[in-house]
Amino acid sequence: MPHTQVDTLILGQGLAGSLLAWQLIHAGQRVCVIDDAHRSSSTKVAAGLINPLAGMRFNRRPQAEDWLRAGDHCYATLAQRFNSRFFHPLPMLRLFRSAQQRRFHARRLQDPASADLLSDAFGPADCPEPVHAPAGGFVQNRTGYIDLPALLAALRQWLHESGSLLETGLSYDQIETDATGVNVAGLRAQRLVFCEGARLRFNPWFRQLPLAPDKGEILNLRVAGWQPRHIVNGAYWVVPLQNGEVRLGATHEHRLLDSGATELGKRTLIAGLEALLPSAYARRVTGHQAGIRPATRDRYPLLGRHSEQPALWVFNGFGAHGSLVIPWYAERFCAHLLHADALPAEADIRRFP
Repeated sequence: MPHTQVDTLILGQGLAGSLLAWQLIHAGQRVCVIDDAHRSSSTKVAAGLINPLAGMRFNRRPQAEDWLRAGDHCYATLAQRFNSRFFHPLPMLRLFRSAQQRRFHARRLQDPASADLLSDAFGPADCPEPVHAPAGGFVQNRTGYIDLPALLAALRQWLHESGSLLETGLSYDQIETDATGVNVAGLRAQRLVFCEGARLRFNPWFRQLPLAPDKGEILNLRVAGWQPRHIVNGAYWVVPLQNGEVRLGATHEHRLLDSGATELGKRTLIAGLEALLPSAYARRVTGHQAGIRPATRDRYPLLGRHSEQPALWVFNGFGAHGSLVIPWYAERFCAHLLHADALPAEADIRRFP
């Protein structure tokens, strides 16, 4: 049972809320995470990809090395604490989808800061996986995936055993603020941090922030005779899982933002797999899920304090790259809360007028 008086309340036990709680508790904070058993979390259906070269242009953000360093430390620490492996390093096979992408690759290859991240390009006949690669591609390093279901389950059990988890739904009208803190569901705290993912678009205090929610669907499959040695990243991605299955994704939908899996989404993904893999490989769908990514318009997260309600904070908007970036931003957010260190400028919500 959580203590009724804490320092920080966190709404949401997705990856953002979980890793922020981990940082704050290990810094000596009394924390309670309020969660509705992941009913509103997109993390449960995310691939957990670690990929520091994003998008069609293979962009490398200036913060990429910080993100990788913090992630390596965080996931190694969690693995030691829970005696379980959560990060699975795997090279990523990036398939060119146009001649222009080959030029983007050549430009990235000349960047000294990115030299350790990618190989020379290969041609269609030299692809290291039995997939259709008419434009060729390259192999990317320092990539892999996080087993998010296993990690979130371990952190949830840890929070429960330490009396730092309240499993309940929460409506916004249950939140009461005053000059010195916040009251929520019988709990008193100095602050409440919203880590509620795409639900933020309904939040009465932060819904004006430029969230760009993006629904995605994924499939789990068994493919007879093929267990990739790489994460394959083309029009869709294929991730080989430890249980012998592969995970295939993901679709993108910005208008119909429900969390239900659809037959259209399934057909779209199967068509993507058929374009990638010869039909000789028999396949069987074993799972189909959907979730809403809390993406943002400028592709950076949303961190900061409400301008008129000093007890209310946001740590959100991590989109499809949460597994890569959340560990570092959790470090910086914790340092801001406890030591008044500056928030990273690219993520501070004060960047929006």
